[in-house]
Amino acid sequence: MLSRQATLTISYLSILLISCVSGTHYLFSAYSTSIQERLDFSSVQINTIGSACNYGVYLGKPFLGYLVDNHSARRVCFASSALIFFGFSFLALTYERLLPPSFILCAFYLLCTGVASSGAAVAFLSIIAKNFSSHRGTAISIPLALLGLSAFLYSQANIYLFERTFHFLLFIAFSAGLTMFFGSLFLIVVPTPSHVSTAIESGSDNSIPVDSDPSRVKGLTTEQTPLLNKNSSTSHIIDEDNEPDIGGWQLLHNKDAISLILILVLLAGTGLMYINNVGTIIETLYHASPAHPSHPYFIPTSLNSDIKKLQSFHVSLLSICSCLGRILIGPLSDIAKNSFNLSRICSLVFAGVWLFCGNLLALFWVHDMNQLWIVTTCIGLGFGILYGVAPTTCSEYFGSKRFGFNWGLISCFPALGAQGFNLLFGYNNDFHRDHCKGAECYNFAFYFSSIGCFISIYIAYRWFTKVQKQREHIEH
Repeated sequence: MLSRQATLTISYLSILLISCVSGTHYLFSAYSTSIQERLDFSSVQINTIGSACNYGVYLGKPFLGYLVDNHSARRVCFASSALIFFGFSFLALTYERLLPPSFILCAFYLLCTGVASSGAAVAFLSIIAKNFSSHRGTAISIPLALLGLSAFLYSQANIYLFERTFHFLLFIAFSAGLTMFFGSLFLIVVPTPSHVSTAIESGSDNSIPVDSDPSRVKGLTTEQTPLLNKNSSTSHIIDEDNEPDIGGWQLLHNKDAISLILILVLLAGTGLMYINNVGTIIETLYHASPAHPSHPYFIPTSLNSDIKKLQSFHVSLLSICSCLGRILIGPLSDIAKNSFNLSRICSLVFAGVWLFCGNLLALFWVHDMNQLWIVTTCIGLGFGILYGVAPTTCSEYFGSKRFGFNWGLISCFPALGAQGFNLLFGYNNDFHRDHCKGAECYNFAFYFSSIGCFISIYIAYRWFTKVQKQREHIEH
């Protein structure tokens, strides 16, 4: 019989393993133009395919979260392993024209991969939320950082190991499917030492851990918990012994949840617009330059080879920056909260600033390939910070007991923003395709994405100042 610490370590290591292959939806730009050219898809069609992946990631989360909360994280992750294998293997067969080259079918395959990535992520985030109470920001940020890094790992494999996109897609199918399958075997909720008997004697359930057996907890109530459910203005006050328990559709009537949803819709939408279309932007800028500039680490061979390497470089840079943003914001938000009594919402403001800067640079400054890396860096960092702190914010403001469904419900809304900004980019690019050059082919989309980032920063700042004033009032 393993000790609690050993079991906790094994469970966490399996989470890290699963997270390394759960970010395949960030990899779309590495192979999107190859699929578009081989199957003769328009810009709107390829953006629809990319959006389908985002829909799978975000819209499936409420249902997947419900399954994780009420059944088993292990089973959800196991099902995800089968689904991601199906999606990428059938996409590879379609690319090879062994299956009908329909963009609707391609969208369905990527929808499946998105659901699979989402299921694996919700499963391991729920396990972390239940297994860790202190330093939860750090515990969540590390696997989320690896999730962001997975696109880098795969894009490097694409550069050095695979000449054909067909073989690369099959590699993703097998590696991600098998890793999720074996990792799911060790997804375990590790119970904390129970003090239920003490709680019964005192008439309080404050000492009962979140992951205790529900049958032992049922019937134990306090007069404090309902106050947190009814009053959204106090939902941000977190106590390790009595955290809020706001769940399900109650979130849609909670002002803090609405603020978080709006921030995610705007910031994630603009970030995903760039992530899904950076391959198109690279191709546009490359063909607009008479010199066809290439990165100094690249050995020029053919036009398509240079573009592929540039796309893989930017996907890798996005992945690395997203990883850095996620892994740094966890400990920093813990320090800000525990040492300086600053709400984690300040990290959402920080994420908005990075994304806003990236969009402004793409709009007004970038005119050739040699400048695009700065935009990629800013957007990668901002996107990583956003998704490094948002799940922790959700668990602390609304409780970890129903975290799976809560985070699933909140994080499905960014799909709306992603679809809107992706379609805007696609329609604009198709409209200007035959009579534009370079940045003027896509600049119009960045006007709207910059405005979206600015609005989200305003919402996050207002929310942050409200929370800090309430904290100061309570302290005094």
